[in-house]
Amino acid sequence: MKKLICRFILCVVFCLFAFVAVSAQDAKSSKEVKGKYQNIEVTKFDIKEGVEFPSDSLNVMIAEIVEELKQLNKFKQVTSANETKTDTNKTEDGAKTETDGATIRLSGTITKFKKGSRAKRYLIGFGAGTTKVVAHVKFIDTVTGNVLFEKDVDGKVIIGFFGGDSSGSTRGLAKEVAKVAKKKFF
Repeated sequence: MKKLICRFILCVVFCLFAFVAVSAQDAKSSKEVKGKYQNIEVTKFDIKEGVEFPSDSLNVMIAEIVEELKQLNKFKQVTSANETKTDTNKTEDGAKTETDGATIRLSGTITKFKKGSRAKRYLIGFGAGTTKVVAHVKFIDTVTGNVLFEKDVDGKVIIGFFGGDSSGSTRGLAKEVAKVAKKKFF
């Protein structure tokens, strides 16, 4: 019995040590990317096979992600893959400055989509008819190709004025992407 208790304690100590080591490494890598990246390019997301996400909603979602990232006012330049990058930006006084700094490429895959029902949200409430979209996103250094950070994010419409429009789920996902970018890189 004493051997079992000693093994258990040893296992707990080992797990704690491993957790502290991983946390320290994660904190170190987080410090290495904070403030390093000034530009972000949003690529068109893929849709996982079998997920019935409307293709017209994909372009809207990308535009919403770009808009949310711009509203952070943290990146010098935010572009989508179908836009061309400009070589200059304008400062508040109208002067042009060269766009410099490291760039992140944001890519993702829609992994889940539940269409939901506006009528159910309006008539039943209590989470009935929820629309939900989930995406696995990756933030990639454009020079090295290294994945800096990846995470599953989601957007939901649970309720809203007259049941809420299902397209709000893509706006919710865009807001989550912006929160993740701000937290990880600034």
